[in-house]
Amino acid sequence: MQRDFELIRKLLFFFDQKEGPEHVAVPDVGPGFTESQIKYHCVLLYQAGFLNCESVRSTSSGDRVIYVLPFDLTWEGHEFLAKIRNDNVWHKIKDTVTSKGSSLAFAVINQFATKIALDAVGVTAHH
Repeated sequence: MQRDFELIRKLLFFFDQKEGPEHVAVPDVGPGFTESQIKYHCVLLYQAGFLNCESVRSTSSGDRVIYVLPFDLTWEGHEFLAKIRNDNVWHKIKDTVTSKGSSLAFAVINQFATKIALDAVGVTAHH
């Protein structure tokens, strides 16, 4: 299954707006996504450090995460969402990815989102 950054963004919004500490087995992010896709992307967000979750692991190997019970966003999850929350920023990122003709690595998308966010507030990033 391929990563779907549109679904990732929807999941980040879902957990940002969620009230209460309870877990949500299958977040309702609207139509167009299967339960399997949603659960897979929750695992990806957990592995990326963006979601606080209780992980359910394989009993045979113990280290393979089968699925997660997500609770809420981590600090990093909030930080990434802050960069891609604005629809104009998100569309710039998507247009750039589409114009490159392939999917970009998350690190590239994250750096690009940071650059757009800094440009929007008039800050120049120096390395």
